[in-house]
Amino acid sequence: MSYKRSKYFTSPSKRKIKYLFLNRKSQITVVFFHGFMSDMVGEKPNAIQKFCRKKKIGFIKFEYSGHGKSSGKFTDGNISRWTSDAKQLIKAKTEVKKKLIFIGSSMGSWVALNLFNYFHKKIKGFIGIASAPEFTEEIMW
Repeated sequence: MSYKRSKYFTSPSKRKIKYLFLNRKSQITVVFFHGFMSDMVGEKPNAIQKFCRKKKIGFIKFEYSGHGKSSGKFTDGNISRWTSDAKQLIKAKTEVKKKLIFIGSSMGSWVALNLFNYFHKKIKGFIGIASAPEFTEEIMW
């Protein structure tokens, strides 16, 4: 179910980002931001995808560079790079007048919140699931 009809988006910095976009004609699009070292095939994105499909609501899920089937090495990534991946994909794939609902899981909430200033006129709602701060530099490296 999760990778059916998925495609790749090539960012301006030449990163290939795996994504899936359903119900493009909907006036609202739910954007799912996965967590640290995760991907777009888990239970949360699949449950939200199923709901959006049933209600005919637009839905985008994707994988940051270095995650899942997107290009790049995980260790080359950081919150800024993953925020940029998300921004470029959403900007390229959604229409200006359509509204967005961001759903972030763990670190995905942080990435989504980083995009509020850029997409503020389009954001209709936000849901954070076990939202986590940016901790990669202090804890990981």
